[in-house]
Amino acid sequence: MANINIRVQNLEQPIDVAEYLFRRLHEIGVRSVHGLPGDYNLLALDYLPSCGLKWVGSVNELNAAYAADGYARVKKMGALITTFGVGELSAINGIAGAFSEHIPVVHIVGCPSTISQRNGMLLHHTLGNGDFNVFANMSAQISCEVAKLTNPAEIATQIDHALRVCFIRSRPVYIMLPTDMVECKVEGARLKEPIDLSEPENEPESEAYVVDVVLKYLRAAKNPIILVDACAIRHRVLEEVHDLIEKTNLPVFVTPMGKGAVNEEHPTYGGVYAGDGSHPHQVKEIVESSDLILTIGALKSDFNTAGFSYRTSQLNTIDLHSDHCVVKYSTYPGVQMRGVLRQVIKKISASEINVQPAPVVENEVTKNLDPTSTITQAWFWPRIGEFLQKKDIVITETGTANFGIWDTKFPSGVTALSQVLWGSIGWSVGACQGAALAAADDNSNRRTILFVGDGSFQLTAQELSTMIRLKLKPIIFVICNDGFTIERFIHGMEAEYNDIANWDFKALVDVFGGSSTAKKFVVKSKEELENLLTDASFNAAECLQFVELYMPKEGTAGRWKTPAQKAKQAGRVEMGTALDVGDEGIWVTYARGMKGKAVREFKALCEEYGEKLYGIKPPADEAEAKSGDEEEDIEASIQRELDGMKASQKPRVRGVFSPVSVGIECVFFMKTMRPVDPCQLVLQICKDAQECPGPKDRKCKYINRMTPVVDTEKATEKGIERVARKVLASFFSLNEEEKEAEGEEQKPVEGSDETEEVKETTKAVEPEAEEKKAEASSAFTYAIRHTMRNHTILKSEAVIKLIAGMIKPEHKVNLRTPDKVILVEIFQMFCGISVVDGKEWEELKRYNINALYDMTGEQKSGGGGKAAKTE
Repeated sequence: MANINIRVQNLEQPIDVAEYLFRRLHEIGVRSVHGLPGDYNLLALDYLPSCGLKWVGSVNELNAAYAADGYARVKKMGALITTFGVGELSAINGIAGAFSEHIPVVHIVGCPSTISQRNGMLLHHTLGNGDFNVFANMSAQISCEVAKLTNPAEIATQIDHALRVCFIRSRPVYIMLPTDMVECKVEGARLKEPIDLSEPENEPESEAYVVDVVLKYLRAAKNPIILVDACAIRHRVLEEVHDLIEKTNLPVFVTPMGKGAVNEEHPTYGGVYAGDGSHPHQVKEIVESSDLILTIGALKSDFNTAGFSYRTSQLNTIDLHSDHCVVKYSTYPGVQMRGVLRQVIKKISASEINVQPAPVVENEVTKNLDPTSTITQAWFWPRIGEFLQKKDIVITETGTANFGIWDTKFPSGVTALSQVLWGSIGWSVGACQGAALAAADDNSNRRTILFVGDGSFQLTAQELSTMIRLKLKPIIFVICNDGFTIERFIHGMEAEYNDIANWDFKALVDVFGGSSTAKKFVVKSKEELENLLTDASFNAAECLQFVELYMPKEGTAGRWKTPAQKAKQAGRVEMGTALDVGDEGIWVTYARGMKGKAVREFKALCEEYGEKLYGIKPPADEAEAKSGDEEEDIEASIQRELDGMKASQKPRVRGVFSPVSVGIECVFFMKTMRPVDPCQLVLQICKDAQECPGPKDRKCKYINRMTPVVDTEKATEKGIERVARKVLASFFSLNEEEKEAEGEEQKPVEGSDETEEVKETTKAVEPEAEEKKAEASSAFTYAIRHTMRNHTILKSEAVIKLIAGMIKPEHKVNLRTPDKVILVEIFQMFCGISVVDGKEWEELKRYNINALYDMTGEQKSGGGGKAAKTE
């Protein structure tokens, strides 16, 4: 005790440990501290108000860690206080995410006294084995510094060092604060000198050499570009990045994790480079054809590269990092990017380099507008780009929002928060709280806008109550699309484990105490969303605003690919993404929940009949790639890389049979190419199915109805007329285009048409009364069968009248036994048509292959018996 008193007496300005720690946090820029109280940290929490810090009690430690992460992304640093064992372990996932994503968070853990630890006492919140270091050892793996404050003589130095390392390395630190150290005295005079947060300077000769090499390659390059990634943000070199852009006028691109790093309104901004997921589409070609890519702060993770789909060569790349630089295949350890960038900016001149124009980036709202009222991902994200304002803070959840935001062009000054690398579902809700609080602490009046899926929101929804309690004013869009959509695309599109309970999300605002202070909205159509986004009060964001936003389950851009997913897809059918004018093929319905199997078996069936009917050989499997296990020298490695790039850049050849996912449950479209005739193909498949001797001989199990179309046009009145004239001309005499339609109007017959598992409108034409008296003639009789999916522009009656009005009166309508059936398929903005033999179509169960397989032997031979039920 005497030694302790002597130590304290020699202090110039004695100050308690907790006060010293919290005043240092305030000095760095922290104003709010997240966490949960526990008996091992309560004494320390008493010091917060006197140090100018606000306490933010979250609903659980995980949410608090997420919030500290979000706070740090807007401010210089975030802070989190938990209690020993149970509290810190609840937060450890959030801290691991901060470590992964290079976020500076100070994790302070209140722990048992040093005396209890020395004596190995059996205390609560321990494992009961006397080991008080086990949890600190866990955190050591996800912290760049662990400071155990057990020796008062060293504590001040430990705190200063930990905070400096946290800032410089931009990663979490772990500070263990025993209860008996909280009130111990340390030297308060140290607070007169701020912590040195400056980065160490590069070794001059090494830096100069790297700068010379970089300049040499920049001056020699024919089409250099700049690619900015996450660590340029995390390690605070954005000022240098913008100075480089201004000095050189080089085209600049960002990665998904780099969104918000550069001014997207700058004329040289060219978009997002993410390999196959790049936006605009020409970005991929521009970046991958560049002979010099200057990357700043790269983090080449799977999601950040759209499934490692980069096709760039290290031979054409200079990578600048926070602790080293890589020029082509030469690495320079210890040479930091800030110093190199400053010297390059100082020495380079725009006149010395070849500058190519950057692509024009726009929010492509009109381009992605379809005729339906449904809110699609393709339309939504560009529309959000028009809604955003300068200096907004935008948080996107791990999932569809993280990928959709690539299509959003930001106004200047927008800060984008995402967790692309760590990808913890639910992170964004806590991060939103932290980001909104950071903006409030800065009195910046910046809007905070969150985009989170319904499944993700359910993991951390309680943090909404913290936002309401703190009177924060975020705009929260909960994207309701029936569960874990990103998981559905990885595996199990229809699997039960990707489903969630249907919450009344907006009701949580009232439950958590926001009934009088917050606003709630439900948006289910484009018109409703447009009205909301243009509302002045909504844009002002003067209170918390909560929006339930409904989108289709499968209405995504489909960019995300993990290595595991890509490996699985190697054995799957590659689905197309869009229909085009002029397409011919087959609309296929299938058993619910069996999309992958249905597509695979139908493509295999098409390839079998393609060879049988047209002599088209199925595509051969690609040769196995070199395993990479063999040793090879650097020249061979480089050559193999270049050969691989050349091969990957060859234009892809579309197969004769190409399935297209249309975003509707139980339906897909199989594109075909000549010489395949879709009508002949479907007819032969059905005839063979009708003759199938037994269940063991079935060629497919999941396919139901097949509807061939021989041409496709836009689903407008003019488009339908064009495709109908083209297709019908081979079977019917048609009226002149300028004449009014004289065909007999057909009306739907109640209960006469098929039933499918998807929501659609299918109607049949009704004959006139005198058709029964019509004498047989060479003019075909006909009926029209049409199906409408996701189309709201034209009414069923108008489509029927339009097509029937084109056919001359000599062709009579005959619903019961038509010579020809006109099949019309309308999906969104496309209309496809074909004409098939009426008698065969009925005998073959309207091309329902499943019903044909289910026919009894007596039915197949033309006898009686109960008919198999059609769709």
